[in-house]
Amino acid sequence: MESNNRALGVTIILICMITFWVFSTIRKTVKEKRKKRILEEGVEASATVLNIKPTGEYLNNLPEFQVKVQIKPEAGEHFEAEMTEVLSYSKYDSMRQGSQVLVKYDPGYYKRVIFLQMAENLI
Repeated sequence: MESNNRALGVTIILICMITFWVFSTIRKTVKEKRKKRILEEGVEASATVLNIKPTGEYLNNLPEFQVKVQIKPEAGEHFEAEMTEVLSYSKYDSMRQGSQVLVKYDPGYYKRVIFLQMAENLI
């Protein structure tokens, strides 16, 4: 009886781990495809950093940051968007509120934005 309960517990844990791995893999794949599509088809624009804060997550020992920007497209109204980016500490130190950056955004859904580079002399 006790070994059946242990086997059931192990099975449930294994199923949960596999499910988590599958969903994580799908999420990562979708995110990478979106990023690739924005790189290929997105609209390039300058942006001003409004806020930058660490998420507490790390990828390859580099911290992840939530960056809120105001995008200034050549045509149309300015708009705000948020993106999650993995940045080295040196890039984070140089990217403060008011910094100018270069981004690309999805013209079909303005909230999907990717960071291209620091753009110190855009204005």
